[in-house]
Amino acid sequence: MRKYTGPHDYFDEGYVREWARSANDRRPFRAQLFDAFARELQPLGAARILELGSGPGFLAEHLLKHCDVAAYHLLDFSPHMLALSRARLAPFADRAHFHQGSFVDEGWSKPLPAPFDAVISMQALHEVRRTERLLPLYAELRSVLAPGGVVLIADKRDGQEEDEAERFTLDAHLAALAAAGFTDHRQVCAAGDLFMLAARLTQNAA
Repeated sequence: MRKYTGPHDYFDEGYVREWARSANDRRPFRAQLFDAFARELQPLGAARILELGSGPGFLAEHLLKHCDVAAYHLLDFSPHMLALSRARLAPFADRAHFHQGSFVDEGWSKPLPAPFDAVISMQALHEVRRTERLLPLYAELRSVLAPGGVVLIADKRDGQEEDEAERFTLDAHLAALAAAGFTDHRQVCAAGDLFMLAARLTQNAA
């Protein structure tokens, strides 16, 4: 399933290991976002969580340590990222579940055991590449959430990716969430070149 065409070679094991080794050093403020995810998720209680673009499992490890997680599902298209996350999350093997796939592919959510109480993503949604693709993605997220479920997204702020992908504005995310039927959409925090936003699916959503 080698479809990714961005500037990073996530199908190269050596590249992936180096990316994972340096990611938190390049952006030490990521830790602030990890804490913000935990604060937002803690009120949910024993939650079923889906993480999109889960990478080497840094966020998953933090949340499994600090939140009441019933089941944590990690979705990533890179087999090497999934291998790193499996090793990192071995102490949580009874609650961590791994899925190889890409949220930019049509029908990506069908094999997943929905519904989830939360769908989250850390520094990955820019991979949809174009603003007009945000609404279909958020509509798909709505379809896998339980009523009252939350979406938590952290990604890069305005600017240009090193390739030709768009980097979406906060307003573009919030507009797409509203159009997809989410409520309570808001910015949670910002740190460095990253922001975090949240939204909720109403309890009476069909």
